[in-house]
Amino acid sequence: MNGYGELSLRAGGRPIRVGLALAALTALVAGVAAGLGVTRAEEWGIISGVVGAGTVLGAFAVLGRRVQAGPAGLRFRTLLRWRRLDWKEIAGFEDLRVDSSDPRLRSTNLRVAARLRDGALVVLPVPYLAAEEAGTFHEETARLRALRRGYADDTSPG
Repeated sequence: MNGYGELSLRAGGRPIRVGLALAALTALVAGVAAGLGVTRAEEWGIISGVVGAGTVLGAFAVLGRRVQAGPAGLRFRTLLRWRRLDWKEIAGFEDLRVDSSDPRLRSTNLRVAARLRDGALVVLPVPYLAAEEAGTFHEETARLRALRRGYADDTSPG
């Protein structure tokens, strides 16, 4: 047994948690308004249901993403499936800056991608953080890189 350990990264930076909390609060307020019988109560009930369902689906989609790194390699989960990469397949990790698709927003998100030995680039589901959280992002990617170096050295031939 070596001392490199394991790493588990999950999605859910502060902006994601705040957005989900605000959406849940909106659904709750709309549901209470519908229950109290305010004017257009049926519409408030529909709004509550749609926003509530969207919040639950968003929470599963975003917060269910994770990356686990250990002796067997890198394992990551997106919404529907798990995928595994052996350490010997990974040449390194690259930081990516992803600009918002909406030109009105001036936000940049930070991502990590695994560069495979065959040249392919596999974008990992986490860490995926806003540029304001760069310190956390670099800390998590540094830990991921250290594990790859340690385990890749152990699995390299000769």
